[in-house]
Amino acid sequence: MATGDGHGCDARLEASVRSFPELLLQVGESLHASLVVDDQGRIGRIHSTLAVAAGWGNGVPPEGRLLEEVLQLFPWLVDALRTALTGTETVSEGGERDRWMRALVLPVFGNEGQCLGACARLSERAPAKPGPAHQARLEQELTRTQRQYEDLLNTIDGIVWEADVNFRFTFVNKQSERLLGHPPHQWIQDPDFWKKHVHPEDREWAQAYCMKASRERRPYEFEYRMLAADGRVVWLRSIVTVLSEEERPLKLRGIMVDVTEQRMAREKLEQTASVLRATFDSIADGVVVVDRNMRITAFNKRFQQLWQLPDEVLETGTKTEKPLAAALHLVKDPERFAARIHEVYALPDLEDVDTVELADGRTLERTTRPQWMGNTIIGRIWSYRDVTAEHQAREKLEQTVSLLRATFDSIADGVIVVGRDQRITTFNQRFQRIWRFSETVQLENLDALQAVTAAAPLVKDPERFVSQLQKMFVLSDREAVDTVELRDGRILERTTMPQRMGDTIIGRIWSYRDVTEERLAKSEQERLFVAERHARAQLEESLAVLDTFLNNAPIGLAFLDRNLRFIQLNDALATLHGNTREQELGRALRELAPHIAANVEPLLSQVLATGKPIIGLGMALEVPATPGQLRHWRVSYYPVRTTSGRLVGVGAVVVEVTAERRAQLERERLLQEAREAIQTRDDFLCVASHELKTPLTPLKLHLQRLQKKSASGQPLPPDFADKALVQVDRLSGLISDMLDASQLEAGRLELEREPLPLQEVIHEALEAFRPVSLQHPLEYEEQCTEALVIQGDRERLVQVLSHLLENARKYSPLKGAIRVTLTRNGAEAVVSVSDRGIGIPADQQAHLFERFFRARNAPISGFGGLGLGLYICRHLIERHGGRIWAESQNGLGTTFRFTLPVEPAPPLHGRA
Repeated sequence: MATGDGHGCDARLEASVRSFPELLLQVGESLHASLVVDDQGRIGRIHSTLAVAAGWGNGVPPEGRLLEEVLQLFPWLVDALRTALTGTETVSEGGERDRWMRALVLPVFGNEGQCLGACARLSERAPAKPGPAHQARLEQELTRTQRQYEDLLNTIDGIVWEADVNFRFTFVNKQSERLLGHPPHQWIQDPDFWKKHVHPEDREWAQAYCMKASRERRPYEFEYRMLAADGRVVWLRSIVTVLSEEERPLKLRGIMVDVTEQRMAREKLEQTASVLRATFDSIADGVVVVDRNMRITAFNKRFQQLWQLPDEVLETGTKTEKPLAAALHLVKDPERFAARIHEVYALPDLEDVDTVELADGRTLERTTRPQWMGNTIIGRIWSYRDVTAEHQAREKLEQTVSLLRATFDSIADGVIVVGRDQRITTFNQRFQRIWRFSETVQLENLDALQAVTAAAPLVKDPERFVSQLQKMFVLSDREAVDTVELRDGRILERTTMPQRMGDTIIGRIWSYRDVTEERLAKSEQERLFVAERHARAQLEESLAVLDTFLNNAPIGLAFLDRNLRFIQLNDALATLHGNTREQELGRALRELAPHIAANVEPLLSQVLATGKPIIGLGMALEVPATPGQLRHWRVSYYPVRTTSGRLVGVGAVVVEVTAERRAQLERERLLQEAREAIQTRDDFLCVASHELKTPLTPLKLHLQRLQKKSASGQPLPPDFADKALVQVDRLSGLISDMLDASQLEAGRLELEREPLPLQEVIHEALEAFRPVSLQHPLEYEEQCTEALVIQGDRERLVQVLSHLLENARKYSPLKGAIRVTLTRNGAEAVVSVSDRGIGIPADQQAHLFERFFRARNAPISGFGGLGLGLYICRHLIERHGGRIWAESQNGLGTTFRFTLPVEPAPPLHGRA
């Protein structure tokens, strides 16, 4: 009966035997069974004697083979085993005459009530005829076997029982007393024992569940609580098999196993797992775990949110290729992202940290490490953290530090900071230049005493200089200000103060300022003193103080990144745009003030492109803060670099010079007015000398002729005296005009007001003017019927009319008529004096009533006068409450008009 399968068959048989239920083998061993088969009829164990008797002695193991194949010589035993596999105990006999065997065959049930297999115990007996004695022996043997089987059941770690469908127990093994404290007879005698001892909270549902499963005649398994004799609550797992045979009532058979410890351990494990899962889902990092076969074993919600992956893509057990393909479109460089993942999987024990840039601008920090179980790698853990804000903050910090460093290097003072270990921690470029340190010398972290010794030869008194600094190296809260004289004549003002971090002194700050010019100029000294105090206040703080200085500077300061967006600016600059500093941070100038950006952004782009500053550029612009007002600025733009030399943006300094510009324009205006006044004065002196000389010369000639006539006794012609008097009158008029103008300018000209008929004043002026205007016909017209009474000074009003008539005569060389008109316009009288003379150019009419003004088309040789007449007329009319103006066309004559307020007419009284 050997097979030709060789070692491969043996290996399969050995594997098959190893797969036999352990409980089945244990029961067979305890019964000293000759034969054990599983529920499929495969032999798990066979006694060698039985194997030889069955003809299986050719060296091929029978284990794992079907019982029909091995027991071909014992068909009666095969039938008994197949019967036992259906769950029925049986006794069978068979064999040859000289060797008769009896077999007790028992089915073996598992914890869940299922049939695991069968055990057969064989013994040799002489053949006997059937009869009562033989039957009794068989029954005795069966009883003994049953007792042995009960002993076996009592050793099982569980309550093995049998009951009807109402849970009235007919059999309970002795384990019931050990597990619950209730002996078996209590279970059997009390028909409601089980119902009474089920925990009250489980009683109702457990009974309903059992009844339903029993009616459906199906095996079932459930866990519930029972009350022990000592009051303990015990968790039991019941495995129930429903036995149903035709024409017989249903029977229940099962086992109760104490699972209290397992239940408590499971609950604790579930709680721990729940806490771990909640923690896993609540962490800020997105985490995914992948096994060695690159299948997803776990992930949290944060991972799913970061990569925007749907549930169907991230199911546990899914291959990583599926979520990777779904996430690639989110990455800025998909090929590099996928390649790096494959590189990591190629190195199982690699731990790595890198960053991943996403297409939407986010930055993720990726960490990966192997997942260990003991010393074995069972998978890989990937975690992703969104560090976008952190990266942006770091970049902004670098830009701010760069800006502050640029500000630190641009201040006028040379500054050096020494730490607690007396080593230089920082310095600016101004300090290097003041003390003639080469740029190649590495001052940072240099011993401060070494640097002092190197600088001492520049000082007039090196020993005192070094000793003073050595004393100040001791950390203290002392602040001091003194001066240092250098051999080259420079004078440095030195300020020292402690460097603090909170309340702790961590070093000392020295600042040096060149005050040579200040000592030479007292006025400059005050300005530098204020600047020194301001600088000292700056250096008392850390980088935060520099930021405060930036925000409170009276000039506009700002830092823009390479995209020309404001990274930092102060209120002075933001106010010009009509915004607050917070509103402008992070925004571009073209968004805030397009009009300004059109002029400024090309300059900022130029600085970024060339890396060269633009300093002191003049600019005139309207800003949103003051629309419609042109303001002037002096702007400077500086490239800002990091310590590594990378160009990160542009620093802007905006100083308003509108006041200086206006002051300059005002100075220029005043200078122009002064020049014009000097020119006017010179013109006036020239005209005045000419006008005064003009009547004096003929007056002198007339007097000389009168003197000669008188000396020779000749008769004196009467017209000589008249002509002399005319010149005297002309000279007197010029002098009167000058006196009147002087009194008007000084505000000392007084008027004697009285009610005057205006018609009389006009007639008086005309009568006085007729003798001197014989060649110019005078025309007078009144266009009103009533008398016009005014409040005024008769003499001064006649003077006004005389000036206007004289001007009309003087500027009418063709001897045309002079026309005087009187009209009324409401409460005002209007007097007009017209001529047909040379007229007044339009561009000069606005200056007619200014002092010393003479029209340019009236040469001095042809038209005399000081240019005071119309000036005096304007003031006299305005002091009478009126106004005066001129209407003229060049070459067509001129009309002067003035108004005077008319007194209201007295009321008419009726007769008594």
